[in-house]
Amino acid sequence: MKRQSSYARDEGKLYLVPTPIGNLEDITIRAKKVLTDADYIAAEDTRTSGILLEKIGVHNKMLSFHKYNSKERAPELVKMMKDGAVIAEISDAGMPVISDPGYILVQECIKNDIPVVPLPGPSAFATALIASGFDAQPFTYYGFLPRKSSEQKKYFEQIAKAKATSIFYEAPHRLAKTLKTMASVLPKDRQIVAARELTKIHEEFVRGTVEELMNYFAENAPRGEFVILVSPNEDEPEQLSWPELVKMVDDLVEKGESKKDAIKQVAKQNKVSKNELYDQYHQG
Repeated sequence: MKRQSSYARDEGKLYLVPTPIGNLEDITIRAKKVLTDADYIAAEDTRTSGILLEKIGVHNKMLSFHKYNSKERAPELVKMMKDGAVIAEISDAGMPVISDPGYILVQECIKNDIPVVPLPGPSAFATALIASGFDAQPFTYYGFLPRKSSEQKKYFEQIAKAKATSIFYEAPHRLAKTLKTMASVLPKDRQIVAARELTKIHEEFVRGTVEELMNYFAENAPRGEFVILVSPNEDEPEQLSWPELVKMVDDLVEKGESKKDAIKQVAKQNKVSKNELYDQYHQG
């Protein structure tokens, strides 16, 4: 067990600092202060982040930290923090660690008892979720799905059954193909939302069925990065008959379960009264 006190000391720690996902006015006062006061800023793309930092008036030394150098760079940054440096990690846009390699640095910090201090702030999937119209509790976030249709289908099979809102990111040049693959797995009347250019002047939400959005984006070229949200599966599971439930109990008993435990297990799995199932079982 490890216990972290985030503010027990001022030196030798990692700050996770969210940055705007489109609108520069979404930078927080605290985020700007942490970026200004840090000894170093670890950035996914120093060129992209350099433009952002210049615009918000932060002039600080940047270090590159991306998926191609993260495993080698993480121990170097940990050593710097052990020596007292304060490092602020940012991604290209939004929340660090979400769809970027920041978790590798976080893991190394935790292993080495270096405080990891998260700041609240912009996140594309959370921003899209609250305006989607879908139930936000629970939800499942997938990040970017695999590019191959055959691999995507495995995820869509899970999403088709999910009782939670499902969320993933997609690039504009892949969106039409991904929606076509989705339509081959999910019911064509399943409600989905495509959110694009969030917080920017061309922000747009396209709401409708899987089939409607597939047809829309086949005729209208997608532009900008997309957040795709899929409504929960609200179909009620088919209720098994009493004879079917009794047979399930018999099958478990044959496998070595006691009658009492088998009845309890089947009743719980199928959301029926344990006492009623007991009576039905012994009537047989």
